Amino acid sequence: MLSKKEIKLINFIKYTPILIVIFICISITFLLYIDKNIVLQKDLKILQKEYLDKNKEMIKDEVNKVYDYISHKKLNSEEELKKDIKNRVLEAHSVMTYIYEKYKNIETKEQITNRIKDSLRELKFNDNRGYFYIYSMDGYNILHPLLPNLENKNILNFKNEKVKEVFLNIKKDLEIKDESYTNLFWEKPEDLSKEYKKITFNKIFEPYNWHIGTGEYVDDFENKLKEEILDYLNSIRYSKNGYILVVDSKGTYLSHIQKTYIKANRIDLKDENGFMITKEIIKAGQIGEGFLKYVGTIKPETNLPAEKITYVKGFKDWDWAIGTGFYTDELDEQIKVKEQEFKEEYFNNLINLLVMSSILTLVFLFLSFYLSKKLQKRFYKYKQQVLTHIKKDKQKDVILANQSKMASMGEMLANIAHQWRQPLSSISTISTGLKVKLEYSDVEKQEIISSMDMISTTTKYLSQTIDDFRDYFNPNKELSNFNLKNLFINVFDLVEKQLNKNEIILIKNLQDVYINGYKNELLQVIINILNNSKDQLEKNQNQNKYIFIEIKKEENRVKLFIKDNAGGIPENIIDKIFEPYFTTKFKSKGTGIGLYMSKEIIEKHMKGEIIAYNKSFIHENISYEGAVFEITLFIELEKS
Repeated sequence: MLSKKEIKLINFIKYTPILIVIFICISITFLLYIDKNIVLQKDLKILQKEYLDKNKEMIKDEVNKVYDYISHKKLNSEEELKKDIKNRVLEAHSVMTYIYEKYKNIETKEQITNRIKDSLRELKFNDNRGYFYIYSMDGYNILHPLLPNLENKNILNFKNEKVKEVFLNIKKDLEIKDESYTNLFWEKPEDLSKEYKKITFNKIFEPYNWHIGTGEYVDDFENKLKEEILDYLNSIRYSKNGYILVVDSKGTYLSHIQKTYIKANRIDLKDENGFMITKEIIKAGQIGEGFLKYVGTIKPETNLPAEKITYVKGFKDWDWAIGTGFYTDELDEQIKVKEQEFKEEYFNNLINLLVMSSILTLVFLFLSFYLSKKLQKRFYKYKQQVLTHIKKDKQKDVILANQSKMASMGEMLANIAHQWRQPLSSISTISTGLKVKLEYSDVEKQEIISSMDMISTTTKYLSQTIDDFRDYFNPNKELSNFNLKNLFINVFDLVEKQLNKNEIILIKNLQDVYINGYKNELLQVIINILNNSKDQLEKNQNQNKYIFIEIKKEENRVKLFIKDNAGGIPENIIDKIFEPYFTTKFKSKGTGIGLYMSKEIIEKHMKGEIIAYNKSFIHENISYEGAVFEITLFIELEKS
């Protein structure tokens, strides 16, 4: 028979899915009805944002294309200027060469010179700004259409140092190469108050050691370039209402879709909301770049005012503000379409939801009744199995508890035996030594007292070992603050006699460092490592035997290094030395539990780290190799 709780559980499984499906369907329908306007508004906001972001990105790209085009044209304007004046000079040079070759054998130099001057004097170019001049390399002017009174005069005799400097710079360039460009700054005939950058090109005419040249002011050439650029910008059209506008710093429109606006100053233009359109466009260009929102005076498609977002970028070299924009009223049409789509989608989703909920309700109804029958049978069978297992588990628990107690006792006895072996050996050695000396020679009182003290100290250690192992298994043992240097002094009292007997030299480098931990357990670890080093050093009969001990403080932690020169730990076992019951000694000398317990003490009880590795080193100019045990402990409390 099933209990009342089990019957309730089966009924819960049977009816809950149906109720959940019905509840979910009603809730979703209700939420869809309540939240449809909120969702619609959210969707429309997304649509609005996407529309604005997309169009902002588009107009920004268009302006950047124009900006890059103007930058490229300006960057190459000087190269175009140089190419233009060079071609002019080369043409004039060809004329001079032709005249010279034709008349050199039939006319005098003076006659040929006059022919050349007559052929070039009236040649003008670049809207009559350009002309040719000829100078001899020793400074005499041969031709100057604008200043004919300079002809046949030596420019080097002029008082005007600036004029002479320009000539000498040109001459210096031509001495290196027979043609060259020279940059200079000079007044314009129409503006003598300011110097303008001018580029000249000069070429040597070898028959008479002359040079012919011409030049052009950079800004004059750029003005021509600006006209070409503006003609191109005025022709740009994209989308239905897209065009490029350019405004200078004074408010004059240089490019616009409305031809009547071009070259008109509209600095005071403002929209119906009082927004100063032209001034804000200029301001944005002077800052660098930016978006502006205002009511445009005329939308090209309708010729009516419409809200507009414009992106403006400044071209500082020419004090231009370049911009283009889009009209936001196109968004309204998209919103109306979206609202209709959303209503249709909502209605379709509602119908689909009702259909799906009906199908799911029927499916869950069938599954619920089917599963409830299956579960009822399973519960009967499972209940019997559980009762049987509980009975068996109780018997196993009793057996495992007894086994655990025996294992813990065996482990403790093995560790006590391991820790006692060395101290008992020390007591035996001291007592045997005293007995022999008493039988065969006189023994001084002080030696007897010293030996008895050592036996007393070792005996206390044996007693302390019992307490330490009891504390090791005691979960309520207390931490204490102690000095590591003093701890090592206690260790030396216990092991130094045995080390001296085996001619092992201790080399110490100790610092006063206080830590918080289990002092006696750490003492066991250190003695265990020293005993292992001693056992290995006993095998080395043909060299000095050393154990190096160092305490090294590093910020909030301290490292203990115990190193010997016994040759190191074999590589095939170095990764196993901390495993329980792993040992390379005979059973009479060790159980393998020492290093395993040392690792447990350091890492679990002291929250530190212990590692072992081999290391080669030099001591007193002799190379050695040995094992290093490195213990890292964290300092929690420090005393001075």
